Formats: sequence, structure tokens, C-alpha cells
Amino acid sequence: MDASPSGGSYAADLLEGQIKAIVGLQSGVLKDQDPEPLHQLRVRFRRVRTLLVQFGPALVLPERVNEQQLAKTGRRLGLVRDLDVLLGQLEKKYLPSLPSQEQLLLKPLLKSLRRGRKLAFAELTEELRSRRYLRLLAKLQAWLRQPLLTAMGEEPARNWLVEWKAPVLAGLLSHPGWRASDPDRDGLGLHDLRKRIKQARYGLTNLVALETQPLAPWLERFKAMQDNLGELNDLQVLEKALGDHLIGELAKELPELSQQVQTHKGQLFQRWQDQACWMLAAPGRSGLHGLLSPG
Repeated sequence: MDASPSGGSYAADLLEGQIKAIVGLQSGVLKDQDPEPLHQLRVRFRRVRTLLVQFGPALVLPERVNEQQLAKTGRRLGLVRDLDVLLGQLEKKYLPSLPSQEQLLLKPLLKSLRRGRKLAFAELTEELRSRRYLRLLAKLQAWLRQPLLTAMGEEPARNWLVEWKAPVLAGLLSHPGWRASDPDRDGLGLHDLRKRIKQARYGLTNLVALETQPLAPWLERFKAMQDNLGELNDLQVLEKALGDHLIGELAKELPELSQQVQTHKGQLFQRWQDQACWMLAAPGRSGLHGLLSPG
């Protein structure tokens, strides 16, 4: 007899850990003294959303508790986090090395971004204290005390490993972002692929305790690709913010900053092309196909 837990109880245990972390991070986020709690809260919400997509067929969740409801809060968290990253790039990474004239030209943009961040955080605070959000957490906590499972969710988790992998891995290699040839023209596709890779990483992490084949190499590979595409997207967001702020062309008004951004972007995209090439070649494709087979 299979000694593994049922798929539903396994998923419920994972979900309980994420909800406890979310509740524990709330205070630190609202204090707003350190950007890390907000970053971690955003990550936890994404992990919960992946859990619900991955193990949804095993769970009978309360009404109006679904991935779409969680996404609403995720968008608020994302806006503040993106502004934190943008400000951090300008203030800590680029500004100190720029000539004084370029630093002066960036001051109005920094002021505008700080103002936007203040407004976004006020909206986030309202969301985290809202009746809708608190009711959502309360429903999940109540459900976790006595989880309701589907017939499939009552069966041993290992019997359905392929089904737990499929929602986060199936179709991943057919995404057009792997064949991107220009970081600017294909920017939206690369950003979307990054989200798919992140979901694949979170989904495989959820299965580490069940899987018999080693997942660590794939988790490390997905993390490296996710980080690389994340840095590339951050630079594109920075370029857009600069373009919206400046009257003239970036290369003319801020030549040193423009050169640094272009150089870094080129390095990141070259690294991405190397990563994508490996994934699309036989070793990457067969390895990923192997993950979709029973463990």
C-alpha cells in the first residue's frame, strides 16, 4: 500500500505553511521600514496561487477563494515592489557612478517615483486592511482546520505526480520567449515566460518531498533563468520610466547612464540566449520531458 499522504492533505499542509507566513509578514509590511517583508509577502502570494493551480483538482475550497482573488492583492504588492526595485536601481546602482550633470537631471524623476511609491503603498495598506482581504485569509484559515478534498484528493499523492507536474510544466518549451531575438521587441514575451518559469520552479518545489528523481538541478536552473529575465525586465522598466520623464532621447540627455544600461542589457540578453539554447537543445528538452514522467 502506498504510504504517501493523500494529494489533498499534502497540498493542504503546503498551503498552511504559506498562509502562516503571509499572516506573519503582515506587520512588517505595514511598518514599511524594510522592503524585504513586502518582497517576501509577494512571493508567498505567488506560491499560494501556484498551489491552487497545481492542486486545484484535489481540493474543495471555500466559495470565492481562488487564484483570481489572490491575484488582486498580488497586483497591489507588485506595484509597490516594482517601484522599490526601480528606485533601488537608480539610487544605489547607477546614480553614484554618474557625472553630476546626469545626477541633477535625475532628481525630478526620483522625486516623482518616491511620490508614486507613497501613493501605491497607501493603496496597498488599504488593501491589506480591507474586509475582502481579511475575509479571504479567514476563509482559508477556517478551511485548513478541516480541509475538504475531492475524490482524487483522497488518493495517494504519489499516484498522481504527473498530474501535479502538468499544470506547471506542460507547454513550457513551446512558449515563444525561448526564441526571442531582440530584448526590446520581444520584451513582453520574455516577461511572460519569466512568470511561467517561476511557476514551474514553485510547482516543482512543492513536489520535492514526493519526487524520487532529483529536482535540485532543475530548481537551480529555473532560478538562474528567472533571475536573469528579472534583471532584464527591471532594465526595460527603468528605460521606460526614463523615457517618460525625459523630453529628449535618453542617449543624448543621459549618455553615461544610457551606456551603462545598454551594456548591462546586452550582457543579460546574451546570457539568456545561452540559457534558452540549452533548453531547446536535446539535453534540455529530454530532461524536461523526463520530469513529466512518473517519478
